[in-house]
Amino acid sequence: MQSTGPVSTNSSHPSEVNVVSEAAYTPVSKLSTSIDQPLEQPSLSPTVQPPYRFRVDSWLSQADALLLLRKRAKREAQQQNYAAAVQIFNQLIAHEPDRADHFGNRGLKHYNLKHYEQALADYNRALSINPEQDQVYNNRANLHATQQNWLDALDDYDEAIDINPLNIRARLNQAVTLREMGAYDEAITCLDIAMFFRPDSANLYAERGRSYQLQGHWNCAITDYNRALELTQQPNESNLEKTDRINKKVIRWMNSLR
Repeated sequence: MQSTGPVSTNSSHPSEVNVVSEAAYTPVSKLSTSIDQPLEQPSLSPTVQPPYRFRVDSWLSQADALLLLRKRAKREAQQQNYAAAVQIFNQLIAHEPDRADHFGNRGLKHYNLKHYEQALADYNRALSINPEQDQVYNNRANLHATQQNWLDALDDYDEAIDINPLNIRARLNQAVTLREMGAYDEAITCLDIAMFFRPDSANLYAERGRSYQLQGHWNCAITDYNRALELTQQPNESNLEKTDRINKKVIRWMNSLR
C-alpha cells in the first residue's frame, strides 16, 4: 500500500505502486468509524475526474499500458485522489488478477477512504496470494486497530515483525496500539527495541515520551521529548514522519504537562 504514511496518536499515512507501502496507525478516537457495504465501488466525488482508461489493445503494448497505469495510480495516491486510484487498481486487477501488490495497494486506498470492509477483503486476498508481505500485515493490523479489534491487530503486527524484524513501522504501530490499550510497559518495550534499530529516530523518542507521560513518568517523558526535538533539527531519513508534524505533537504533549 503506498500509505497513506505515520505514526502517532495524530498521524496519517505512501511508496512504489508495485511495492505495498506501510500505513501508520491513527488511534480510533481520531477516525470516523462509518463502514461501507463490502466490495461496493466507491463513487467519485464531484471534484475527482475518472482517470483515463488506457486500452491495452491500443498502440501501446500491454506491458507498457499496465506500467502507465501503475504510475498513474501512484500519482493519484500521492495527490490523495484515493477514489481515482481505486478505479485504476480495478483496471490493473482486471488484467493481472494474481498480483498480490495490486490488492494490497487497493486495500490501502480503501482504508484511506474509510471503506474498511473493502480494505479488509483486499488485504485478505493479497495475503492469500502471497503470505510473506509484512507491509500488508502491518496495514491490516492498522485496520483492526482502527476498529478496536486489539487482539487481531497485535497478531498481525507480530506476523509483520516475524517476517521482517526490521519493519520499524510495524513495531511503532504495535507500540501505539498497546498504549491505546493502556499497556504502557509493553508499549515502551516495543519502542525500546525499535530504537535499538533506529537510534536516531525523532518519532520513536516522541512516542516513547508520550508513553512515559501517560504512565505518569514525567521526567522520562520530558527527556525523550527534548531528544526528539533535537533530532528533528538533524537531517535524516529515520523519523518515520515529517519533522514539522513531530515538532507540533511534541510541543502539544509538552504543553499538556503544565
